[in-house]
Amino acid sequence: MSPATPPSSTPETEAAADQSSSLGTYLWRIFPFVAPYKKRVGVGLVLNALARLFDLLPLVLIGWVVDLISTQGAAAAEPGLFAWFGLAVLGTFLALAVFQSISDYCLDSMAQKVRHDLRLAVYQRMQGLDASFFEDRQTGDLLAVASNDVDNLEHFFSDVTTNVVRLVITFVGVYGFLFWLDWRLALLLIAPLPFAIIAVRFFAVRVQPQYRKARRAVGEINSILENNIRGIGVIQAFTAEAEQLRLVAGRSSSYVEAAIAAARERARFIPLIYLVTGLAFALLITGGAWLTATEHGPTIGSFTTFVLFAVRLVFPLFIFGMLINQIQRAEASARRIANLLATEPRVKDHHQAVALAEPPAKIVLREVGFAYRATRPVLRQIGFELRRGRVLGIVGPTGAGKSTLVKLLLRYYDPHEGEILVNDQPLPRLKLADYRRHVGYVSQDAFLFYGTVAENIRLGSPEADPAAVRQAAEIAGAAEFIEQLPEQYDTMIGERGLKLSGGQQQRISLARAVLRDPALLVLDEATSAVDTRTEELIQQNLQRMKDGRMTVAVAHRLSTIRQCDEILVLVEGTIAERGTHEQLLAQGGVYAGLWRVQSGALGQTEPGQP
Repeated sequence: MSPATPPSSTPETEAAADQSSSLGTYLWRIFPFVAPYKKRVGVGLVLNALARLFDLLPLVLIGWVVDLISTQGAAAAEPGLFAWFGLAVLGTFLALAVFQSISDYCLDSMAQKVRHDLRLAVYQRMQGLDASFFEDRQTGDLLAVASNDVDNLEHFFSDVTTNVVRLVITFVGVYGFLFWLDWRLALLLIAPLPFAIIAVRFFAVRVQPQYRKARRAVGEINSILENNIRGIGVIQAFTAEAEQLRLVAGRSSSYVEAAIAAARERARFIPLIYLVTGLAFALLITGGAWLTATEHGPTIGSFTTFVLFAVRLVFPLFIFGMLINQIQRAEASARRIANLLATEPRVKDHHQAVALAEPPAKIVLREVGFAYRATRPVLRQIGFELRRGRVLGIVGPTGAGKSTLVKLLLRYYDPHEGEILVNDQPLPRLKLADYRRHVGYVSQDAFLFYGTVAENIRLGSPEADPAAVRQAAEIAGAAEFIEQLPEQYDTMIGERGLKLSGGQQQRISLARAVLRDPALLVLDEATSAVDTRTEELIQQNLQRMKDGRMTVAVAHRLSTIRQCDEILVLVEGTIAERGTHEQLLAQGGVYAGLWRVQSGALGQTEPGQP
C-alpha cells in the first residue's frame, strides 16, 4: 500500500484559508523570486532616492529666491544671480531625468525577469502535479493563474513597487526636511496623519475580499471560454449558443459585481483622504501664516518652501489610495500563485526512490485495489504478470475499470491496496521520471499539439532523425496519409490536430509512442477510430515489433486483442475471466458473449471462431 499523502488543495480549501490572511501575506511569499536580481533592485532604489532628492531641490531653491527678494529687494535684482538659480533648477531636472530613467529601467527589467521566472515556476509546478489535481480544477482557471495573475505581479513589481518606493522616500524626505526647517509647522502638517492611517486600514480590510472574488471570477470566465471555444462545433450543432451565452454572462456578472463593490469601497475612501488633506492644509495655512507673521516664526521663503513641500505631500496621499487598490489586486494574484506553488503532488518520488537500473522487463500486480472515493472501489484484487515479449489484452464493459488500470500502470495514481512491482521492485520506490521514460502511451483521445506532424511525433524523442520518424509513421499506418499532406511531415496540423480526422490523430499518436521504442507500450483504445483495414495493418506491424518489449492493449473491439498472449476480462473492477482468445471463447462466459455480438454470431448456439 502506498504511503498516505495529504490531498492537494482545492479551490474551496484555498478560499477558507484566504479568510485568515492579511494584506501582503502572499506577496511576501513571492519576493524570493526577486532575490536573484537584488543588485538590479539595489541600484534602482538608490537611483530612485537620488531622483527624489533632485525632485525636491527646486522647491528649496524657490524658497531661497523668495527670501532673497523679500530681504534685499531691488538690491538683489542682479540678472546674473537669478540666472544661476535658473541653471541650478535646470540642473536638478536634468539629474532627475537621468536618475529616474535608469532607476525605472532597472526596476522594469527586474519585473520582466521575475515574471519570466514566475511563469516558468508555475508551469513547472503544474507539470509535476498528479492527475487528481487537474480533475479538481478547470483548465481556464489554471490558465488565468499562469497568465493573468503572473502579469498582475509583473505590473506590481515594475510600477507599484516603484511608486511605493517613490512615495516612501518622498514622504520621509519631505517630513525630515520640514522638521529641520521648522518643527512647529511640521507638527501642524502631521497632526491629521493618524486619520489617514485609519482610512487606509478601513479601505484595505473592506476591499480585499472583493478582489478575491474578482480573481476567482476571472478564472471561471476563462474556464468557460476555453471549454466553449474548443467545443464551438458541438454548441452550434445543438443550437446551445443562447444557453452558453447565459452561462458566460452569469460568470461575467460575478466579476462585475465584485469589481463594482471594490470601486464602491474606493469611492468611500477618496473623500476620507480629501478630508485629511484639507484638514492638514487648513492647519498649515492658519497656524503657519500666523507663525510667519510673528517675530520668531519662519521666513517668508521658508514658509513658501514649506507650502510647496506640503503640496508634494498631498499627491502621495492620493497615489497611496491608488496603490492600495493595485496592491490588493496583486495580493489576490499572489495568493493564487502561492497556493499553486505550495501544492504538493500525491504521486511523487519516494524519499528513498532509486534510479531504474535497466529497462523494465517484468511487471507484476499483486492484489491491487483502487478507489477514487473511499466508499466506491473501482478495482479490486487485480493480479497479473507481464514479461518482455508478451502482449496483454484488457477488455470489459464501460465502467469496468480498464482506464483506471492503465492510469496505475502509468503511475498517474498509486494503488490503495496491493502493490505493483517493476523488475521485482515496488513501483513507488523507483524514480518516476526513470520509469516513465521507458513507457509509450497511446490514449483513446489522441492529443496532438499545435505544430508540425514531425514535431508531434518527436514529442518525447526530440533527438530522433527524419528516417526514424518516417519508420515510426509506417509502423503506425500513418505514413500514407502524411505523405499526401501539403508539406508532408512539416505540415502544420493546428491546435489539438483539428485539421486531421480522429483516425489520423490516433495514428500520429501511435507513431509518437513507437518512435520512443518503449520497454512498456500501453495502448488504450489506440485504434478505435481507424478503419478495419488500417487496424489490421497496424496490428501486424505491432506484432512484428512485440519482441523486446511488454505491451498492454485495452480495447472494446475484440478483434484488436484477439492475438494477445493473455486477455483479462474486467467486470465491475475485478478480473472475471482470463486466458487466450480461444480459451475464453471455449469458456462461453462474458468474453464469448461479447465476441458473439461483435462477430455477428449472436443468434448462433456456438460462439463464432476467428
